[in-house]
Amino acid sequence: MKRPVAPAPHLRRAGLVIAIAGVIAIGFATLLPEQQVANESHFCLVCGSLGGVSAILNVFLFVPLGIGLYLAGFPAKRALLGMCALSALIEVAQFLVIPGRNATIGDVVTNSVGGALSFAIGHYAFTLLRPSPRIASALSVAWAAFWLAIQTLSGFGFAPAFPRSEYYGQIAPSLGNFEHFRGIVVRASIADAVVSDALFPDSRRVRALLVVGAAVTATVVPAGPTGDIAPIVRVADAREREIVLIAQNARDVVFAVRTGAAVLRLRPPFFAVPDVFPAARSGDNGLMADTLTVSARYSAGEVLLNTHSSTSNDRRIPITASLGWTLLLPFEWLIEGTRFELIASSIWIACLLLPLGYWGGRFALILGTRDGARIRMIGVPITLVLLFVGLVVVPETFGVAAASISDWLAALTGILLGLALARRAIVAA
Repeated sequence: MKRPVAPAPHLRRAGLVIAIAGVIAIGFATLLPEQQVANESHFCLVCGSLGGVSAILNVFLFVPLGIGLYLAGFPAKRALLGMCALSALIEVAQFLVIPGRNATIGDVVTNSVGGALSFAIGHYAFTLLRPSPRIASALSVAWAAFWLAIQTLSGFGFAPAFPRSEYYGQIAPSLGNFEHFRGIVVRASIADAVVSDALFPDSRRVRALLVVGAAVTATVVPAGPTGDIAPIVRVADAREREIVLIAQNARDVVFAVRTGAAVLRLRPPFFAVPDVFPAARSGDNGLMADTLTVSARYSAGEVLLNTHSSTSNDRRIPITASLGWTLLLPFEWLIEGTRFELIASSIWIACLLLPLGYWGGRFALILGTRDGARIRMIGVPITLVLLFVGLVVVPETFGVAAASISDWLAALTGILLGLALARRAIVAA
């Protein structure tokens, strides 16, 4: 079955509206000035410390425009050239007249890829929604591999990645992209290794301590809330890569270590305990009378945060691959192990596995009675093995916690929902 070549008039009108809205959204996202950033080579493909996030967002940025142009009836060659030209013009404008923007060839490439993919999705939408058994089988296998790849990247993104280099301690440093900590750092250590504003005498030992999840501890005299993240204790290497961070953000304690997300140029995971620092300053110098001790460790499959002043607060935050969505956000997300994060992770997993259930369901349901029954009988154990590999084996390979019961329920919900949609589509056909 083939889709009509020309979209219906109402689809053309809807396509024009979507395309115009897409252009407006692209303009707001790319043509407004920003704070000045350091320029890399304009010929880089994945640029900056968050280049992976930027590349993914650039792909999605042109999706509405590509779908809109297809629905509006534009020929493929004209639509693709137009989207590529639009991206190139934006980069030229960013380079010449818009302050704080970093124009690169990589943006043109990723924008064009996003437009091309979305145009192709529109063109093959009928095939994707109502595939033949052979195509449904191929789509199921391809999507299973895609989901395993996402789980692999998520697991690697949360795995500690400590480079072999010289490590330098930093106590309440003044850095351009952070606020300055206004309190007093009494002492800081990694296990029994003292952290000071200097090169560590034995960087290899410090790295070995971090690899096994040694506690990073800081005792401070706090000075009330901050407006942004203010480093208290920071460890960086000879290439100025951040290795460990304990910081204050408003009243929260923030903790981070270098993980595979930095290698992939994704959003680095930051973990937090809320409402630890005092709500207001006291005393003539703005400092509080009591000291605050913060101890944090990034161990196998979890982050352990302990704070002690007049009261104690222990927080255990499991690290699972289902938190992979936090690595792709355009803004910093402080992971606190909240119920909202649990729900968001469940939705993330269910949405990722829904296409697998849909295409696998169509493959099994539209076959003949005997073949369909045999496929369904084989499909159940194959699906469970696939889920076990993606939810347990892959994360544990990178030292990340295996999926929780809620993750399993979310995965099964996504597959069953996809199966139900496939059944309904077949009945309605």
